Amino acid sequence: MAEASEKLNNALFVNPLETIPGLTINDLNKYLPAIRTMEDITMSLDSMSEGMFLTKCLDGLKRLPDESIDLIIADPPKDNWDTITEPSQNNTLQEYYQWNQAWLYESHRVLKNTGSIYIFSPWQYSGMYQGLLGNIFNIQSRIIWRNQFLKNQNSTWADETSDIWFATKSDDFLFKQHPIGISTIEKIDTHLIESNLWLDIPRIVEEGGRYPEKLFSRIIGSSSFKLNWVLDPFMGCGDVGVVCKKDGRRFIGFEADKDRMLLSMKRIDES
Repeated sequence: MAEASEKLNNALFVNPLETIPGLTINDLNKYLPAIRTMEDITMSLDSMSEGMFLTKCLDGLKRLPDESIDLIIADPPKDNWDTITEPSQNNTLQEYYQWNQAWLYESHRVLKNTGSIYIFSPWQYSGMYQGLLGNIFNIQSRIIWRNQFLKNQNSTWADETSDIWFATKSDDFLFKQHPIGISTIEKIDTHLIESNLWLDIPRIVEEGGRYPEKLFSRIIGSSSFKLNWVLDPFMGCGDVGVVCKKDGRRFIGFEADKDRMLLSMKRIDES
């Protein structure tokens, strides 16, 4: 009886109401004490470690060693990005551009020379990311997929697709378990080449739905090996981390929102 009372007193939450969708009170008591922040990112090339960190993208990237990451998969926020401190603030398009430029430069620094980056982008920002990536990385392809939950729209054309920009740090990179580039003789087998029009990927069927696992499995399988380091600087609810765990990759994720961070920890732990 005394032991049960002590556990109750040590619990972070005892209110039976579920405060965060997808998380129970037991989940909160389990994962809140395990949250790690930017100050906990103490890595070097000789001491890399997997983990999820409650931190802004730029702050987290600056704590990672040079040339330590094999693959970056990023779905940048469309508003209220890192630099905003109050939800009511609005940044200008120029400030948004400069912020994207800053985290992409840091991404270039932490990527290995054979590394790759994939950026998810709605069509409204696709041209901006093409320009930014072209100044920093080597663009390899623009992938198109049907990601939108299709609902009644008043526009002349239904907004149903988005882009994924695929770029590499150098001309020598890994793709489909093969070395590709100007310094290699080996080329990828023709039968392994796939279209950049991904109509076979299941689209999101409900508003606010998660991305399909097949989408991330294809990216991870094409641009990394088992035990490679994969970084998601805008982790959201942990979709990339879930697939990394299933596919045998080592995962590092950053998330600035505590609720999404907790949900990510639970999903990846249980995957």
